[in-house]
Order: sequence, then structure tokens, then C-alpha cells
Amino acid sequence: MASINIARKSCIFYRMSRPSRPRPSRPFLVFGRPTSSVERKMAKFIVTPSASFIDETISVCVYGVHKFPNVTIRAFVEEMGRTFEAYAHFIPDVNGAVKVDSHPSIGGSFKGIMPMGLFTHMQPSTGQKAGTRLVKKDVTTPLLFHLTAYKGFLSTDDFNSSNIESLTQSVLGKTTVERWYMGKDVDRIEVRSGNIRGTLFKPKGKGPFPGIIDLFGAAGGNIEFRSSLFATYGFASLSLAYFAYEDLVTDPNEVDMVYFEEAVDWMLNNPFVMDSGIGVIGVSSGGQAVLKLSTICGLKIKACVCISGTPFYTPNEPARLYKGKESTCLNIFLDRVIREDDIVDVSRYWPYKREDIDYTTIMNLEDATCQFLFINGLDDKSWSSDLFSKLGCEYLKEHGKDNWKILSYPGAGHLIEPPYAPLCSLCYYKSLGLVIKYGGNPDEHSVAQEDSWEKTLAFFKEHVGESDHVRSVPSFGGIGAIMVQLSKL
Repeated sequence: MASINIARKSCIFYRMSRPSRPRPSRPFLVFGRPTSSVERKMAKFIVTPSASFIDETISVCVYGVHKFPNVTIRAFVEEMGRTFEAYAHFIPDVNGAVKVDSHPSIGGSFKGIMPMGLFTHMQPSTGQKAGTRLVKKDVTTPLLFHLTAYKGFLSTDDFNSSNIESLTQSVLGKTTVERWYMGKDVDRIEVRSGNIRGTLFKPKGKGPFPGIIDLFGAAGGNIEFRSSLFATYGFASLSLAYFAYEDLVTDPNEVDMVYFEEAVDWMLNNPFVMDSGIGVIGVSSGGQAVLKLSTICGLKIKACVCISGTPFYTPNEPARLYKGKESTCLNIFLDRVIREDDIVDVSRYWPYKREDIDYTTIMNLEDATCQFLFINGLDDKSWSSDLFSKLGCEYLKEHGKDNWKILSYPGAGHLIEPPYAPLCSLCYYKSLGLVIKYGGNPDEHSVAQEDSWEKTLAFFKEHVGESDHVRSVPSFGGIGAIMVQLSKL
């Protein structure tokens, strides 16, 4: 681990780390007694590419299964002890092939032609805690998705059956696919400077690069996956922790907006970052915080992306507190909270009708000079983010502003992330000991993630800047296909 000191206006301490490089996968014998070369027939998984970024599509094909009228393909991933899976039923074509990107699934986790359905439609495995979310913690290593082909149409009950021998005998073959957030030509730099805590991801080289500050919401800690992905597109992106991390406060209620203001100045004084202004992005209460930050920082912020946030002040969130002064907040309605067992619907805890809203609690958005992009799911069960965003844009229009755009997605839930991540429709809040509804359905939510990510990248490139970059996964790469010997057919 190398340490360097870089200074422009203040001393900045970094710790740098690079992606780990896994060893290449190799063909292997899967279940079944040894057979002669004459007796044995070969079938193969072909995954193109075998290692890719998380926001890229891949092609998954299984060949040589002509003897089986029905085939199940299952995808499985484990991250930090949390497991997720999806499966789909296919009928092989006349050539004995299943091509996920062109053949329809007729059952399982999704139906129809969905090239990335085995990834977007993953759900927590049986036995996982309700509200478990797939989050990549260590972005220097890939998510490893294990793909398995089975003969027959199997279900979750079969995968979790105590009859292991029967399931084993159904296996036709398997392979592993690498999905990366961090690129080969990206530096990961841990940041502890003044009060600022987080991680800076940037393309290799001196730059300067267009800068982004990246915030998440009530989960706390330091969530790095989106910033690491931004860096593969030529941005220097700071994943900024603001509570429940290292020596920071444990309660977001204690966070003052001056902390985020300090982070903006830190970025603009960083020699790796263009000093003409940065972009900011946040989701949920992080989206609320970046809206407030844009009203504070003026020309320092050129573009603001608010995902499922609100331009109204709400209790116990950082946006309401600046330099020790607390703004008046929206009313809350405890009697509207719906609880079923341990799952809570808080969508009406907040105002959800225009007549419920106290308009004196809106932020002074007219003070911002940046461009705004609001991204919302119309099935957001956390709060009425689409209504809040529309009211915010109406407020801007009333003040003679046209610096805004809204993307509203039917069927999308609260947590809109980069493409091909599975929907998180329920989220466990450790601080509350409760599972909160986030909403959304996988089919439409996956469309929202793909479209909004593309438009977010274009938005930042237009208003913050671009730099040359070459996206390259830090794996053995170049194979384009992994062939796996299958059991006797």
C-alpha cells in the first residue's frame, strides 16, 4: 500500500489501492463418472464477454443440450455472506442451444426475452433476511456470478431441496462470470482530509478530470460502487461518507451541511479535479442533500442529479441543518404508517398529496446556478419523490428558471441504481430494526435503471466535462468464451 501527500491549498492524505486480479477460470469436469472420448459428448457455456463491467450487457449461451426438451439456467451470487439468485426455463432450439439474449424464458424468475434477466431479476435466496440488498463492498474485486444449467424445469424448491443427489444429477454444466465496478485503469484513493472521509476514484494519470461527489442515503457508511463506475467513464468521483463511518457521527440528524460544503471545496482544490465546477449526485436523503448543497455552493456546482429525493426539508436529515440553523420541515403523519408483521410501508408517513404539503418548507432552489436532473420511480414506496420533484420544478419555473429535467419511470421503485443490479423492493434498516418497502417491479425497474444511467452519464458529460478514457476490466480477459465440459449426456 503506497501513501502519498498531495497539496494545493491544504494537505491531503491518500491511501491508494488497485483492483485484485483473479486467476483465470479453467475448464473443469462437472458431476458424472469419467467416460471415454467416444462415449463423452461435449456441451458448453459460452459467455461473451466472460469478464465485464456491471453496467454492460453480456451474451449467455448453452450449446449441446439437444437431448433435453427442457432446460433451466440458474444464476447465483454471494457477497459478504448474502446470497441472491434467479432462474429461467428454456426450450432449446433445433440445434440444441439455449441463447438467453434471443430465446424467451417460459417460466421462472422472469418470462419473455430478457438478455440480462438472470441478473436484473435476482432475489435474496431462501433463508436470507427480508430486506437484504446486494451491495458490492470491495470494488477492487468482481462480483462472481455462478451460472448453472440443469435438465428439466426446476424451481426454487428444487434448488433448496434436501435431496442433493437428485439436484446434482440434474446438472448439465456450470461456469462463473465476473462483473466489475472498478476498472483496470482506475485508482482508488482513501481520503481523510480535515473532516472529510471517503474514497476518491479517478482514471490513472494526473488529470485534471471532471469531478463528481457521490452520496447515498440512510444506509450510512461509505458506499463506493457508483463512484468506482463513474471513474471508468473518465470522472474523478468522491464517494463521500457522512455518518456511521470511521470517526464520523453515527446519527445523520447530527450532520450539518457545512460538512458537504467542505467536501466541495476539497474537490475543487484537488489537483486531480477540474476547478471549473463539479457535479453532485445523491439518492434518497443523499439526493435531498445534494439539492440543498447546490443552493449553498453557487457556481462551484454545475450539475446536480437527485434520485428519489426531495427539495423539501424533512426531519432528522442533514439538508435541514446549515451552520447550526435548522429549517422548518414537512409535517409527518405517524398514523398513516402501515405495518404488516415486520414490513413497514411509510409512503404516506410523508405528504403524498399537494394539499398536504407546507410550501414554506421548500429549499431556495432559485439560488442554485446548476442544471438539475430529477430521477424518480412512480412506484416509490419510501416517499412521494415524483410529486416532490414536480413541485420543485414548478417552484423553479415560478422563479423564471428552466434549468431542470425530470425522468419519471412507471413501475420503478425507490432505489434506482446502475444497470443490471437487482431490484431492492424491501430494505432492512438496521437503525430501526425494521424492513421498509421500497417498491418497484423487476421488469420495469430494470428498464428505468438502464435508461437513467445512460442519461446521467450524458448529463454529467455535458455540464461538468469529459476526459479521454478506455474502459478495461482488470481480469485475464480476451477469451470471450469459457468452455465447460459437461456430464455425460
